[in-house]
Amino acid sequence: MRLMTWNVWGRFGPWRERAPLILATLETLQADVVCLQETWSTQEGGQADELATSLGLHAVFGRSRMPQPESGDSEHVRFGLAVLGRWPVLRHRLHLLPDGPDGSPPELGEPSAALVVTFDHPAGPLHVVTACPDWQAERESARLAQNRALAALLTDPALDGPLPVILAADLNSRPDTPEFQPLAQALVDAWATTHPGEPGYTFTTDNPFVGPDEWLADGRIDHVLARSGTPGHPLAFRATALAGTGDPAPSDHYAVVADLDG
Repeated sequence: MRLMTWNVWGRFGPWRERAPLILATLETLQADVVCLQETWSTQEGGQADELATSLGLHAVFGRSRMPQPESGDSEHVRFGLAVLGRWPVLRHRLHLLPDGPDGSPPELGEPSAALVVTFDHPAGPLHVVTACPDWQAERESARLAQNRALAALLTDPALDGPLPVILAADLNSRPDTPEFQPLAQALVDAWATTHPGEPGYTFTTDNPFVGPDEWLADGRIDHVLARSGTPGHPLAFRATALAGTGDPAPSDHYAVVADLDG
């Protein structure tokens, strides 16, 4: 099973020119599951639906707190998360994430949420989660609380079954930070297991859209993680790679692609 996560940078920068580059990258990779962050939707349609139609996939969009562009049409656009998959969708829901370390409800406008999608895979229900916890440097305590909530969500026995439980997300957390540890302790990190010791930067100054003053610059902040759906059943990532690294760049983030066995 090929999994992919990609922050596609909403309607920032030359977003119309970037759109065909995003599609071309996805067409080349042929992932079975694609999780998108900073994607957009309008009443007429959305980026995820357009991509799914072109790729022959099924798509679900969900609103979540995201950086907002200053373009004049942003008031008519919804920003959030999307999951695309090769199989029909059985069900989906938004799971609200806490706004602070005490688990307080949202206070910053649009709530931060995780999008949970269950696909009708031939081997059984396939549970996929994507999210984009708070990105601001000063929000580290909220980000820690949000990642703890994600870890609890992903380890809920209600998601047990014959297939792995998957998180593919822009976590705005480097692997060596306290914010990442709740997920590292609960799930298998695809990049760390297949490229031990390699940085795997997904938000990097090698990308012309990322400036050196960005506090997350030159960090691995986009992640594919998973756990076995059945205790004792082995789970292994066979390979991982970065994608969307071409020139011109399709996004300010590189994508992570992971091939999963088990």
